[in-house]
Amino acid sequence: MKRTLLTIGLIACTFALASCATSYYTYSGSGVMIGQGGASTMVNGVELWITGTPPRKYQIIGYIEDTRPGGPIPMAARNSQVAAKARAQGGDGVILDSDLAEHIGTISNGNAFAWSNGYYGGASAFGTSVPIIKRTGRYYVLKYLN
Repeated sequence: MKRTLLTIGLIACTFALASCATSYYTYSGSGVMIGQGGASTMVNGVELWITGTPPRKYQIIGYIEDTRPGGPIPMAARNSQVAAKARAQGGDGVILDSDLAEHIGTISNGNAFAWSNGYYGGASAFGTSVPIIKRTGRYYVLKYLN
């Protein structure tokens, strides 16, 4: 039974890591913009705007779509991977456009045990279900202008 659970766990981890995708698309037609401010954080030298827009001149140079399973392990790397993708394309910052969570299924597991000695008997059972979530974040990649 332990071997079965270990196998299921390894398959789930492999699926989680293999299904992460951060794609960049070139954006055309953006004029020069000046934002109003908001909330941001610096991630590996790239400003990540969670809400609002930078209060300085910028131009949108690209678009990033990041899809990965929800959960602490895949999500922990999302901001740094988005920042690295933006920096590789010449971006100085990103603006979060949307962050969607989609329930795509459930993994369930259960165990049961019963016993009897001829006079007395008993049984116990345990089960658990874990939702499978897909997270999709969309970001605009910015180039700051002087």
